Amino acid sequence: MVVYIVGAGPGDIGLVTLKAKELVQRAQVIIYDKLANPQILDWAPADCEMIYMGKREKDSAHSQTIQQRINDEIVRHGRDRFVVRLKGGDPLIFGRGGEEAQICAEAGIPFEIVPGISSAVSVPAYAGVPVTHRDFNSSITFLTGHESDKEGSSIEWDRLPDNLVILMGVSQISSTAQKLISAGRASDTPVAAIYSGTTPKQKTVMTTLGTLAEKGIELKPPVIFVVGPVAQLHNELNWFEKKLSGLRGKKVALTRADTHMKESLDLFEGYGMEVIPMPLIKIVDREFTIPDITDHDALVFTSLEGVKRVGAKMDLSGYPGRLFSIGPKTRSYIEKEWGVRATSGESFNSEGLAEHIMHEMPPSSRILALRSSAATEVLPNILSQSHDYKEIPIYDIERLPADPDAIRSSDAVFIVSASCAKSISEVDPKILDGKTIISIGPETSKHITMPHITARNHTIQGMVDTYMNYIWSGFP
Repeated sequence: MVVYIVGAGPGDIGLVTLKAKELVQRAQVIIYDKLANPQILDWAPADCEMIYMGKREKDSAHSQTIQQRINDEIVRHGRDRFVVRLKGGDPLIFGRGGEEAQICAEAGIPFEIVPGISSAVSVPAYAGVPVTHRDFNSSITFLTGHESDKEGSSIEWDRLPDNLVILMGVSQISSTAQKLISAGRASDTPVAAIYSGTTPKQKTVMTTLGTLAEKGIELKPPVIFVVGPVAQLHNELNWFEKKLSGLRGKKVALTRADTHMKESLDLFEGYGMEVIPMPLIKIVDREFTIPDITDHDALVFTSLEGVKRVGAKMDLSGYPGRLFSIGPKTRSYIEKEWGVRATSGESFNSEGLAEHIMHEMPPSSRILALRSSAATEVLPNILSQSHDYKEIPIYDIERLPADPDAIRSSDAVFIVSASCAKSISEVDPKILDGKTIISIGPETSKHITMPHITARNHTIQGMVDTYMNYIWSGFP
């Protein structure tokens, strides 16, 4: 049928192209490796077949074996299915996209190449290093570290321009630096080593060719090296790491239930933030009976708690209908629990979910929602107009009072549900003076009575991003 060789960008989900997203949303098969941001897979249809091709090893023979398997999968599925071959960065910059396009051409399979934002330029940009600058250079060369260490390498070390970008070069960087110095480079040539660029883990280490030649570097992949005078602009233009630093040391009162508090800690700690647990709701079990699910065309889950409680009663791995979830965490848990795919709306809230279900399910479809007794009326209000909508409350929520001391100790309060918002609104407003209040979404914001900021993406990650943008620029 057709194969799309698609660049998935460097890591920041916001740097994925619109065309890449559109193709992932339509794909029947996605063939991907460790370089693709896993969040991109959340856009795929529920019935899309995911083929993970595994981690490449340093051993070139093993790498060739993996590549042959990839080629075989591309040809096998590409003959009669809509295939997206998802590759990190840009598929044609040290990504073997050209080789895979040749495989398609030889097999007579139509293909398209969809460029992606390459880490070769985007990662230096996030580190404040423009790969070209009128005061420093009018040319740039991209090198692969693997090639630099080959016998019979095609690299002419003494003819390279002053400024270089080296990809996939951590293990060979000492040897590469020695070759550059032997070819006439000064040992004090500046080098910016950028780890995990465009992600919250990004870290830039400024060093020199001489230091790299002697000691290498204590960073693990992925690292991109910028060699040459232009690298020193990092000290002046390092915008992204300064933006990240605005979150370091911040204390956030997090209002999640105790049962979900732990899963958020790694996220906040990754930004150098401290979480002050302030659960404002408690999950309470209740008795419930699930009818014959085959009488329903789709099941809807609005929380992890719902999936866990249904999973304790039945196995949905053979359910013939559609599964819908409110967001990526719930969707991932469904896939883990039953090995089946669920889909979500563009916006991870009840309104976005309802719109998605209306688009995916024909009118009069039988929809069963399994959710909290305290859930908002958004889903039933929208879906009952055109579908046969029913719901079963499968757990209760008990509201807890806010802890004034936790709020006083915090810089910000993250409000994650309407129930939490109601508890916060009962607090003495003076305690909240000077605190940044972040709401997870518009439904929650309706119940917050004091000034606050609403996250644009309705997840905990989206709340962190909104807070970071607010500290950095004054705008969410």
